This record gives sequence, structure tokens and C-alpha cells, in this order.
Amino acid sequence: MPENISATRPPVVTILGHVDHGKTSLLDRIRNTSVASGEVGGITQAIGAYQITHDGKKITFIDTPGHAAFSAMRARGGKVADIALLIVAADDSVMPQTRESIDHIKKAGIPFVVVVNKTDLPGVNPDKVKTDLANNDVYVEGYGGNIPICFISAKSGQGIPELLEVVLLLAELEELKNNESDNPATSIVIESSLHPQKGPLATLLTKSGTFKKNHELFAGPKNIGKIRSMIDSTGKQIDVATPSTPFQVIGLSDVPTVGDIITNQKTTVTAIASINTSSRDQDSAKPSIVLKSDVQGSLEAIIGTLGDTINIVSSSVGQVTDGDIEMAISTGAEIIGFNTKINSSVARRAEIEKVRFTNFKIIYQLFDYLKEVQVKMITDRGPVYEEVGKIKVLKSFNFSGTIVYGCSVISGQVKIGDKVQSSTIVSLKNGKVDLQNVSEGQEFGLVLKPALTLSEGDIISATSLVE
Repeated sequence: MPENISATRPPVVTILGHVDHGKTSLLDRIRNTSVASGEVGGITQAIGAYQITHDGKKITFIDTPGHAAFSAMRARGGKVADIALLIVAADDSVMPQTRESIDHIKKAGIPFVVVVNKTDLPGVNPDKVKTDLANNDVYVEGYGGNIPICFISAKSGQGIPELLEVVLLLAELEELKNNESDNPATSIVIESSLHPQKGPLATLLTKSGTFKKNHELFAGPKNIGKIRSMIDSTGKQIDVATPSTPFQVIGLSDVPTVGDIITNQKTTVTAIASINTSSRDQDSAKPSIVLKSDVQGSLEAIIGTLGDTINIVSSSVGQVTDGDIEMAISTGAEIIGFNTKINSSVARRAEIEKVRFTNFKIIYQLFDYLKEVQVKMITDRGPVYEEVGKIKVLKSFNFSGTIVYGCSVISGQVKIGDKVQSSTIVSLKNGKVDLQNVSEGQEFGLVLKPALTLSEGDIISATSLVE
């Protein structure tokens, strides 16, 4: 009986692994393009989706970034995929982000293939990868488990046809249904950005149903535009996108969030991975920034990594605008960009208003810069002290000009070097025994330099320098 092609759909495959283990190089070889060589620093810094054909069958790949800052994006990649490829370099074996990737795959609950890359390098021992994986509860075929393992060289192409065969075999076992007739059509936002000429752009991956040119698009009940143009992963115009098809859409009224569910009819479905960064509580002890990025995925990853260490007064994708300058002026923030731009008129206004704009192409450098800003703020602020204990003065004695206060600790702990008002604790004694610190309930003799005028019954606070 001939295969019922209409009953199945192409598998969606995500590639996960440690930075520089060859994820993009593998796709590069599969697609026969030069994406890897064109990436700054050799690191994929935004999710892309690509579709290839092998032996007459289509496979959709989601390329996930390798830097640790993008763990949230890698996790999302696993959730939208049918199959995962866990790529491990034969010379490095299992690394920290390999373990993260294993965790993401297991949480997604999808089948995966271990892909050992760089097996053509001299002196490598690919079998060591099997042992290291077993130590992380991943048991491959022939080594106590049933997880497929393939040995490849993304550089030479060795083993890649066999890998694609394994992917198609897993897809066949998964019996992926072609739900092309589902209504409404549903997709997930893989990437989004704001183009200076084309406006809001989004890469969608069709999950079910069929999207067609001129379809209205909705995020839940909200109309977010109309499909004016559909572009596939090769850059060609298409009119239809069936399940597992990635495509870029032009015609949106706003930039959607990576992970949003987009349909061609009003629904009650809401975003699955949206974030809100406009209403963060500000802390005067933290640097304040207006954050701009080229794409939504990168923006989200940066925000996730910074956490609460920075006051992000606003964040958005696209070029720096007059509105960003206004926001920076009103909040005293500087503008931090990642792979974004600023036109000459906005740049002139920023210069006049003394608003600083710094753009980065490498994410490591952005994080390092913000750490330097934090350190400078702390240095400029001068020493900061916090209360560590309260002391009650019981008596005072004068020994040859040295004032000794008989005290007790009523809360906390006090040590040599702590401050009492403008004076420093230089001696703590219990009888003739020198102490380094005293705690709640202890009585002791206290010497301050310079001495203070204290009376019996006074309650004083001891403070310590905050590092």
C-alpha cells in the first residue's frame, strides 16, 4: 500500500548543545549555506527556522543559540519541536550547557538523537562521550540504552546523511499527524523584530491548519495585522504555509513576543512566553538603562540574564527612537543597544541632551560593560555601612586616660573594626581576655577611637562596612 503522504507532516527538529560544539556548522552543512561564517563571534544570537528536503522528505530545523544567556530560548526551542539533536563535540565531551540542554529535552518530553561532532579531529575519543553522557543519565544505543547516537563531522559532512535518516525514522515512529485542515490555523512566534523599512516582522512556525496570504492574524482576541507577504526559509515568496512550515510574515501592526500563539481567527489563546519589563521597581543603587535589541528573542534573553541587577526602565526592539531619548532623559538612564542602530537625527538629539548610547554586537561585552557600570556606581557612592548590632552602656571607666565602657550586646553581633557613630571599635575585652567579636547577651569592655561621651543606659548602634 502506498504511503499516505497527506497523513503526516514534516518533523520539527531543534539542535541543542554547548557553545561552539557545532550546532550552526551542522545546519550550515545541511543547508549548504554559509550562515556560520557570517555570524559575529561565531555564535548564533537569534533563533532561526529552516526547512530542508532529504530523500524527498521535508525536515524543519529550529536553530537555537548556544550562549548560556539564551537558556530560556533553548528551552522554548525544545517545547515547539518534535525531535531534538543533542550535539556534543568529541574533543570537549559533556559541558555545562550540554547538561542544560539535556534538562530542556527531558522537560519537553521529546525523542532525541545524540550527535557527536568533530570526530575527524586528531586524538579525539568519541567513546568517552558515551561514558560522560551515561554519568548524566543519558544512555545511548550499545551503551545500556536506546537513544540513537550518530558520529559526524559538520566540517567535512561525514555522517550527516545517516543522521538525517535517523531523524526521518524517528519522525515516522512518532506518527506526526498532518492537521492541515484544523481551523483556526495556529502558529508560534519563533523570532520577531522591527525593520526600519518593512516595519514589524515575525518568523512563524505553523503548528496546525494552513496560513494563506491576506489572512488576518490574531494574538488571542486581538487583531495584530494581516499577511501581506509570506517568505520561506530560502527567501522565496510563498502563498501558503502548512503544518511544520516556518515563514516570515510582513503586515503586522506590532512586534509580537517570541513564543506568542498567532492564529488566523479570534481565539481566547494567549501568549505562552510573554514578558513585561515596563513596570519594574526601580532601585537608586542600580544602574538604569533603556534596553534596545534587534530581535525579541535576544531582548528576552538579555533581560532574563540581567534579572534584578539593573533597572530596565523600558525595553523594545528596533532602532533607537526619540521616545527612547525622552525615556532616558526622564529617568536618568543610559541607552544600551544589542545589534541595533540609531539614525543621525536621533543621535544628535542624544548628544545635545547628554544621553549616552552604547551598542554591542557581542553579548558577553554587553554584560561586562554593565558590570563595570555597577562597580563604578558603588565606588562613586563611597563606603556604605549597615547596622549589625545594638549595645547598651552599663558603666564607663577611665584607665590612665583610656575610656573603657562596660557594655552588653542587646541584639546582633559586634566585632573589632565596626563603627559606633564616627568612632571605631578598637578593643573588646572580657576581663583581661581580648575578643574579636561579641554576641547578643554578652557583657564586655569596649574601647572606641576616638572616645565618645556616653552615659549609663545609653543604647548605641554598631555598623559594619558593606562590601
